[in-house]
Amino acid sequence: MGRIDSLEHFHAQAAGRPFDHVRFRLAYPHAAQLLGHTLATERCFAWENLGAVIDEGDRSLIEIREDGPAGRFRPLAELPARLSPLVSSLGEAKRWIMLRDLGRWPEFKGLVEEVLAGIAPIAGPVTGDLLKPVAFLFVSSPGLLTPLHFDPEYNILFQIAGRKRFSVIPAECGLPGKADNERFHRTGDNLLPWTPQLAESALHFDIGPCDALHVPFKAAHTVTVGDAPSISLSVTWRSRDSLLQDDAWAMNGLLARCGVRVPTPGKRPWVRAGTLRALRRARIA
Repeated sequence: MGRIDSLEHFHAQAAGRPFDHVRFRLAYPHAAQLLGHTLATERCFAWENLGAVIDEGDRSLIEIREDGPAGRFRPLAELPARLSPLVSSLGEAKRWIMLRDLGRWPEFKGLVEEVLAGIAPIAGPVTGDLLKPVAFLFVSSPGLLTPLHFDPEYNILFQIAGRKRFSVIPAECGLPGKADNERFHRTGDNLLPWTPQLAESALHFDIGPCDALHVPFKAAHTVTVGDAPSISLSVTWRSRDSLLQDDAWAMNGLLARCGVRVPTPGKRPWVRAGTLRALRRARIA
């Protein structure tokens, strides 16, 4: 199926939803899957509007990182009075701007709710209610590389402007491993080492405007921005089981610090999770 045919197929199937729900249903929750979407023409994402939106936004919901003399990808300690010039000069910098919790931004709130309303009927019967949904906007300079990492959420990434390459590591490669999970739930460090073997196994998805990508829960991936500035919308959510996994892995780490080695939580994490929650209520952990 060609690019034009696939887009026509998407529009025929969308039935009022802002993304390709048919392919999402087939892929969720375990497979990385390219989807189509209809969000790229929304006025809130237009370059000529985005600078003003960010200028007027809540500074506590904005994070900006840059490559500079102080190091790579360092957060700006203090945001300038006007942020719109940082958007217009992305092409001449190595800069990454993140707007978090878009449900709290009037310009994006309705759109995020529309996307979540499209996700819920598909994800709900499989992994349960959508818990802790959070959306982010990533505005990036050309050529930026996000190192190999994993995220503890289910995620659909909607590419709005520019291009990105997602390289997703198949689950059978065993990442993240037991040690990676225990480290993450102990320290928050979600980075993973990149090896030539992983490069050979990676599934590459080249996405542009009107493309979206479903990234499974904790799927290891790296992201490279193309040769033009990029805008991406990331809509994430949790499930009851994924939150139990958090506590089960944290319990693993607590036991490891006591010299007790236990296996992975597996498909029944609630025993270890319940134990940790009881210890927390007793203020022991």
